[in-house]
Parts: sequence; structure tokens; C-alpha cells
Amino acid sequence: MADGPCEICQQVTQGTCSTCRQVYYCSKEHEHEHKEIHQVSCNPFEIGTSKELGRYLLATRNLKPSDVILSETPLVFGPKPQQIKEGPFPCVGCCRILTDQTCERCPLCLWPVCKLDCPGLKQPNIHGFECTILRLKPANTESKSFYEYFRFDVLIALRALALQNSSLKRWETMLALEAHPEHRGPDTDVYKAIEEKIKIMEDNYLKPLRESEKQCGESILKDTSPHLIHKVYGILDVNATELTEEIEAMVLYPTASLLEHNCVPNTMQTIDEKENFRITFRAALPIKKGEHITSTYTNILWGTSARRDHLKQTKYFTCKCRRCQDPTELGTYFSALRCLGDEENCPCGGTQLPVNPTEEDCVWVCERCKIQLPDKEMMNFVNHLNTEVDRVMSRRSKIAELEGVLSKLLNFLHENHYLNYIIKHSLVQLYGNEGNGEISASLLTMKLKMCQDLIEITRKIDPGNARLSLYMGVLLNEQFIGKFKMITRMHEKEKKVDAGKLQEALNILEENKRVLKYEINTTSGARLFNVVCKNEDQLKSWIESNDLKAYV
Repeated sequence: MADGPCEICQQVTQGTCSTCRQVYYCSKEHEHEHKEIHQVSCNPFEIGTSKELGRYLLATRNLKPSDVILSETPLVFGPKPQQIKEGPFPCVGCCRILTDQTCERCPLCLWPVCKLDCPGLKQPNIHGFECTILRLKPANTESKSFYEYFRFDVLIALRALALQNSSLKRWETMLALEAHPEHRGPDTDVYKAIEEKIKIMEDNYLKPLRESEKQCGESILKDTSPHLIHKVYGILDVNATELTEEIEAMVLYPTASLLEHNCVPNTMQTIDEKENFRITFRAALPIKKGEHITSTYTNILWGTSARRDHLKQTKYFTCKCRRCQDPTELGTYFSALRCLGDEENCPCGGTQLPVNPTEEDCVWVCERCKIQLPDKEMMNFVNHLNTEVDRVMSRRSKIAELEGVLSKLLNFLHENHYLNYIIKHSLVQLYGNEGNGEISASLLTMKLKMCQDLIEITRKIDPGNARLSLYMGVLLNEQFIGKFKMITRMHEKEKKVDAGKLQEALNILEENKRVLKYEINTTSGARLFNVVCKNEDQLKSWIESNDLKAYV
């Protein structure tokens, strides 16, 4: 945010309202002085409650896209609560992903860090507190493997428990969040997994901690009962936000946790790691006064069955939003299959869709031959194909391999199916970039067609760029590259320019900058935004060098 005038004294400052970050104050005193006037417009939402939804947020005024709804820092931040058994691991200070087990270590507890001056090492709400506990365990690593000794999955629970001492208000705010204990009882796998974590904590950290407390006569953690630890993990599992880019972590926010789920969310979120992982929610779509403010708890690039199953298994509810209820998923056919029935030993060529996607064990029907197949059979088949897609996407596959997989998938899945989307999204980035970088006219035409198809799907399932701004940014960038290539080839060959296509290329660049506007604080977003800006400079330079300003 740029500098602005203080609401009280008009002095230019960088300080903003600690809640909405939209108005300027040069000091905490002036923010407090203006509070009574500003609070009317500060929070554009109120908290509602219902038996079905629990607590949720309602808009208190009409909101337009980009309006800030809330901005806050975490209650708890730390490594994901899932045990790591191999591969990359997080720095205990900032959760940046590390791969070398000979990396730097915290000088006090000897846990892995990205660098000795990592800011998170000294912050009490991150590693500063837990370091005191971790160093109580004898540094006997010889009898255990790296991942047995360093149980990163217990750190976030220790940080959550520390709120008892450091901030009673934040502790009570966290405990008020839903944990769904009724779904996490002793007979469940998740309960057994938490029991194993509790034993690790008890044997390695809590017993030594209690001995230390006796010696110093001071209480460091007030309550470490198994019941409480189960509740803490439940709250984290149900409410925390995952970071999955160059930092892999769980972040628990006090108010953001209350946004209800929708597979077509009306908000976009940004997380600024440089500002203590502050999360900011903006309206992605117009939101009318009284409407529910929504986020999404799952991957909107999955089909309906996969999304609903994920929500049921991890968040303990089933979604019935408009996308989930629509067999065509807003006209995208994102989960649709080619008919798997026979018509004289050949598939009829029709499209199979679920009759009622939100119904348990729903039936899939072909629009042409009307054959009916059970949902379980269809999903088992898709999961089998998904395994193959995951395998090919896990390595740096080349065009030929991706095209081979896509050709196979198209025999069984609608061309817009989400598995085809994943493969095509990779292909459009490879066309013209593999080998010597040359691309034939026919392949260039195919690339542009594929880009346009994927852009149209993306706009339908994420109309406000709430979650797929980077996916859309990549597609728009590849579309620009393709169109610019066509323009330059026409100019070289025929010494003329299509003014409409030239303006179209400029419009794509402008749209892409709008799409990526709020992603520039992320590593990938900043990198892609810079590419777009360089492409814009290249286009404008080409226009100027060929004396074509009259065409735009």
C-alpha cells in the first residue's frame, strides 16, 4: 500500500488501520481517536450463527470486487501437522522448504533452519518459545533417523499450547473454533494418529518440561492434557489454512476461519509472508448486503465428487453449492465422462453425467444411449486415471509423453474434464518452448485454441479469479506469446499488421496484469508478473521499431 494522509492530522504516513488496512494513521493514538468514526466502515461484515453452518460472515454493505473485507495476522503458524517420513522438510523458523539434512541448525535446540539469522527463530510466537522445550530433549540422533528425531508435526501443537501463557485472549479465540470431536473419536484413524503424536510429545518434550518446571518453580505450559491436545489438532485440521508454495505450513487465523465454504467463492485471499503471514480477503465478485461471505476449503480444480469427498473426509460436511448441484459444473463438463456403455460393442459417443451429484451413491446416465452406471464404479475408474496423471505430472514430462496420456484420456473423459485440463495446462507451456523453440503454424493454432478453451473453463469455475489467478495468468501469458508470434510472422511475410490482433495482444497483457495484481507478494506471482511486464516492453518496442504506433 502506498503512503497516504493520516485521517486526523493529514501527515503523510505508511501506517494504516490495524483492522482494514484501508485508511491511514500516523500513530496508534490517532487511530484510537478516529475509531468511533471509522468503525462504521471498517468491518464490512458481521458474524452470524446457525445450527447448520455454525458461525459465518455476512456482508453489512454492498461490496464490489477488490474491496477489502478483512485483514489479520495468525493465531498460530507452523509446520503442517502431518508427519514427514522422507523428502523436503521445513525450517523451524519460517517453514521454508529445505532439502539438505546438513543444513544450518538452531544454535540452542539444534533443529534445522534455513539460515542462522532466520527471523522466526527469535519470535516468541514461532520458534522462540518452543526452542526452550525442544532443547530439553537430549540430542541423541544416532539411534534415530532424521525424520524420527525431528518430528515437525508436533511443533504447531506446541505453539498453539503456548497461547495459554502468552495471550489468554488469543487462546480463548482459538478454543472457540470448531474441532468436530464427534467425527474424531477413539475408533477413527485420525484419533489414533493424534495419540501417536501425543506419545511423542509426552516422552520427548512434556515429561522433561515438567521436570524443568519443578526445578525452576515456574509453570511454562499450564495444560498439556491429551484431551486438550486432541482438541488443538482438531481445530487446526478443520480451520487452518495451508501454504504450499516455497513455504509449507499451516496458518490459523481468528476471523478468516469463520468464512464458510463455497466451490465458487466470492472472495480472494492473499498471504504476505513478509508481514508475519498476514491474510487479506478481498471481494472477488460483487457481494450484496446480507449475502454470505465465502471462501473455499478444497481444490476448485477438482471435479465435484473429488471436492465433496475431500470436504467430507477433512472438514466433516458435504457441500451443496450451485456448482456441486449442477451435473455440468456451470456448463464446463469438468467431471463428465465419455459414455462407457456399448452400442454393438462400441461406445455410443455420448456424454455421461451424474443425475444428482449431491446424492449419496448417485447414478450416472449417458445423454444419448441412457445407460446408467453407479457413482462408485465411475469414481474408481477416474481415480485409476488420476493415478496415471499424477505419475506423469510428478516428473518433467516432455510433449510426446503428455500428448500420449492426453490421447488416452480423451477416449474416456470429456475434453473439458479436470484431468485433461491439468495435462493441457502443461502442454500450452511446452508448445514453442521445447527443443529449439520453433513452433509450426498448425501447432501454434492448436496452442491458441487450447489456451482459449482453458481460459473459458477457468472463467466459469473461478469467475472472480478467487483461487486460479496464477493458472489464469499462465494461460493469458501463453495466449499472448502465441498471438504475438502470429503477428510478427505475418509482418515478416506480408509486411502488414492486423490492427485488431495487435490490440487484442495488448488487451491480453492488460488483463493479465489485473489478474495478477494481488499475487505479486508471492514468489510465483511476482515472477510471472515480471514476465508479463517484460512481454509488454517487448511488444511496445517491436511496435515502435517497426513504426506501427498508428495501429494501436
